[in-house]
Amino acid sequence: MSYKIIIISLSLFLSSLVSKGQNGYKNSISSNYSFYESSHFSGGDISAQGIDLSYERYFKKRFFGTISYGLYHFEGRNSIFFLEPEEMDFINMRVFNLGVGYDVLQTERFVLSGDITYMRQSTQELISQLESGGVIIRETGTIRDQTARVQLKARIFLTKNLQLIPAVAHGFQLSRYKSNWLRLGIGYSF
Repeated sequence: MSYKIIIISLSLFLSSLVSKGQNGYKNSISSNYSFYESSHFSGGDISAQGIDLSYERYFKKRFFGTISYGLYHFEGRNSIFFLEPEEMDFINMRVFNLGVGYDVLQTERFVLSGDITYMRQSTQELISQLESGGVIIRETGTIRDQTARVQLKARIFLTKNLQLIPAVAHGFQLSRYKSNWLRLGIGYSF
């Protein structure tokens, strides 16, 4: 299924619930630092670090929609597809997430929730290489991967609105990458 169809369908679903979300349910924004480890379907590993910005909108007491965009610096190992650091930009990986979540546990100072998202990541990699008569021609560019990601996160309220947000996540290998995430962020609810 095309990622455009998924994004449009999920956007329509989330926008149909906005009127319910504006009756006093919470909005949250957060900034997260992420550490990312991944394995490529054809061999090789990726290690990345970066930041993302997230927005969550509660539609019911425990149900919410989530969207995030992150910029990362990744380094690949043990695969011919990964470029040398001097061949890439410093920010060489971008990640977009769109999904829904549910608060499993809610107390006044602590919220434990899970979410499932559509994840799209793009990285700079070797696309093809041709060698003939001692001449090497390399084509590099952006590789895109689409998959699902599940996440378990805690929100520990430092004040009424400010919270510390640790999280762990796993991206499934539907095409290129299988990934594991450790995240730590600061959020604000309004």
